[in-house]
Amino acid sequence: MENKKISQLIASTLLFTTSIYATPVLAYTKDETVYSKKDKTIVSTHIKNSENEEILKDITNLLNIKSTDENKTFEQQENLLTWNTNKEDIYYQGETNKELPIKLKIKYELNGKEVEAKDIVGKSGKVKVTLVYENKDEHIVDINGKKQKIYTPFVVVAGTIINNEKNKNIDITNGKIVDDGTKTIVLGMALPGLQESLDVSASKLEIPNKIEITMDATDFEMNSIISYITPKVIEKDDNKIFDEMEKIYNKVNILSSSSKQIEEGATKLKEGTSEYKGKMQEFETAMGKITEGMTAANTNYAKINDGINTLNTNTGKLNSGAKQVVGGINQIEEKLNVVNKTLEELLQGNKNLEMGENKVLAGIDEIIATINKLPVTNNKDKIANLEALVATNNTTITSLETLNKGLESKLKVETNEVEKANLKTQIATNKKMIALLQANVKAQKETIATLKATDSSKIKELKVALEQVKAGITTINAGTNKVTTGIAALKNGTTVLETKTGELSKGATTLYQGTNQLNQGVGTLKSGSNKMQEGLVSLDNNGAKILEANSKLTKGAITLDEGTEKLQTGIKTFNNEGIEKICNFINHDVKNVTDKLEKLEELSREYNNFTMLEKGANGNVKFIEIVEALKREEKQEDEKEKMIITNKEEKEENTTQN
Repeated sequence: MENKKISQLIASTLLFTTSIYATPVLAYTKDETVYSKKDKTIVSTHIKNSENEEILKDITNLLNIKSTDENKTFEQQENLLTWNTNKEDIYYQGETNKELPIKLKIKYELNGKEVEAKDIVGKSGKVKVTLVYENKDEHIVDINGKKQKIYTPFVVVAGTIINNEKNKNIDITNGKIVDDGTKTIVLGMALPGLQESLDVSASKLEIPNKIEITMDATDFEMNSIISYITPKVIEKDDNKIFDEMEKIYNKVNILSSSSKQIEEGATKLKEGTSEYKGKMQEFETAMGKITEGMTAANTNYAKINDGINTLNTNTGKLNSGAKQVVGGINQIEEKLNVVNKTLEELLQGNKNLEMGENKVLAGIDEIIATINKLPVTNNKDKIANLEALVATNNTTITSLETLNKGLESKLKVETNEVEKANLKTQIATNKKMIALLQANVKAQKETIATLKATDSSKIKELKVALEQVKAGITTINAGTNKVTTGIAALKNGTTVLETKTGELSKGATTLYQGTNQLNQGVGTLKSGSNKMQEGLVSLDNNGAKILEANSKLTKGAITLDEGTEKLQTGIKTFNNEGIEKICNFINHDVKNVTDKLEKLEELSREYNNFTMLEKGANGNVKFIEIVEALKREEKQEDEKEKMIITNKEEKEENTTQN
């Protein structure tokens, strides 16, 4: 008797979950409960007469149909049943040979070796009972233009009662155990076919299709195992998440497009810095030639100056000195022509350098403008939605905890055993829901932390780096302008020097032609020569400084070019290895799973009967598979567990739930 009450308690616990999936009552609602034990399947049917009709018509393909209410009669014509209802609900049952959508295979192991059920009874050792569920309700559907195989989603909850006297260390996978000291109730869950439907690798996410019960047994026996199966895995309200996913896909496309624009901008920046480096190297080569020319002019004029000094002290050597002066001045004129020409080339090269720098600055401004156009509120919206969901889940947790406190208070004063059992079941169910919600809150908070950590941070760092590069090039540009100004001033100086050299040449000729003005001419020549010597020395020294500064500027240009090359490579890697992979994952893998979930929801909603259902009527169906108890033969007659739940008991249960 005690075993019978406990077995009925398990059955009631399993049936309680159907209240979660209740369908709104219309004029005709047909609920089917399919009982399967060994090779026999019985279907118990309840027709809800919501409109209190006198006559109700139903269709069915059951065999050996009989009413479980002696006050209700019916007439049968093939598959059509016509009921005299007396304005009440209809209860009947029948048999069927139809294959169940979920096939159960049970395996027994003793100390790691598989044994037959009859051979494990009475044995002692490490026992493992494995319930493997195979989904037989297969469908070929079209998902994004591709034919794929998926299964109607079913959730299986299986349970039994184990005596603690002869069994220790009892455990179950994918489930929960409840130990009251003398016996242990085990409940497990499986989702057969969902792993294959979603096509998810078990190494990433394992979706169970089996339940394992283990224990250390002495004189092993086992009560009946009851499996409750329902297709109501995904509810219609869950579709809201699919709408949110569409918003994410749109944002991902914007992110991908913007990332490509940044990569193109980095390529333009690299082209600009390469041109800048080339022009700086050309400028350095030209400056080398100018420095060589100025050094040669300074060296040659030193000879002229020595000659003038000699001429001034030794007028007897006037003619010879005058010839040397004329020859030296001619060489100076030639060198000054070369210097002027080189300075012209240098001035033009520096202007080209300024143009290159301006192009680089324009490229950086274009990249910064592109970055400024990027959407920066993408992660904020996600974070806000997740934080709102966390708040909602916390509110639900608080409500469930408050509800449990009230139920526990009621449990303390309740005397009716049935009500106490119902209260305990409700409390346990609420605790499971609280644990699930708390796990969701933890996962959601971790996701929020990840989103906050990655919210536009890389783009902001890139923008700061570009601003620093821009500041550096602006400084270089200012230095280039100063170099251009210096070259222009230097060119003006050499032009004046060339003019003075012409005047010097005329004076030397006059000196050579007429000795009457010897003293005056030599004095003037000496004075002019000393000034010219000082100018050449200054020009030579400043030219060396310009060459040294330009070498440093060229090295800076090379460093800048190398830096922009690394920047271009980094942005390309960031786009190809980061942004593009993320976008491809969301637009392909995640979207594919989302589309499959929508199909699964549709199949779950459509699976509303096992036998037959008239068009326009509502239907619900659930399956109960019973694995017979394993007992010693001498105890079979006295302790055989009776798990048949009569339609009268089911009617009372439905009345209580309604």
